[in-house]
Amino acid sequence: MSQVVIKRNHNIQIVVDPQDDLTTTLVQQCRECQHTIQRIIETAAEDEAVLFEALNVNDELQKTLSKYEGMKKPRAMHSEPQPALIPVAVEPEDSPRVSKEEVLVRKPAGSRPKGGHVDDDMMDDLDEMIFGKKWGGSSTEEHGPRKQQQKDDFITF
Repeated sequence: MSQVVIKRNHNIQIVVDPQDDLTTTLVQQCRECQHTIQRIIETAAEDEAVLFEALNVNDELQKTLSKYEGMKKPRAMHSEPQPALIPVAVEPEDSPRVSKEEVLVRKPAGSRPKGGHVDDDMMDDLDEMIFGKKWGGSSTEEHGPRKQQQKDDFITF
């Protein structure tokens, strides 16, 4: 005698034995009703309300019979599938850790590697336009009177 415990709303437990006389009688009645409902569906083509209701009842009966068939199967087949393992890249422990904020902070021109990019020069010019100075030092000392004149302009090309 195998029993199946069905949990409803995480509060009520119903014990059902698929081989119980009451259960088998109810299943037989559901199958007989299903044949009757199929005949109603075939003859109720003119009355849409009856057809709609008969189709709904047929669907519910089919779901109920499918659940019963699922309960009759051995419990080994109902074991939950194992979750898929997702490969994850693991960073070696000796690698330097840089926080998200540190990546966003711009380093002064003196601490950046030499032979930098054109982008670094453009960023230095942008800093000078916004803040009036370059990160590497004073713009007036390094570039003479031409840069002093451009400092007064808001936008330069």
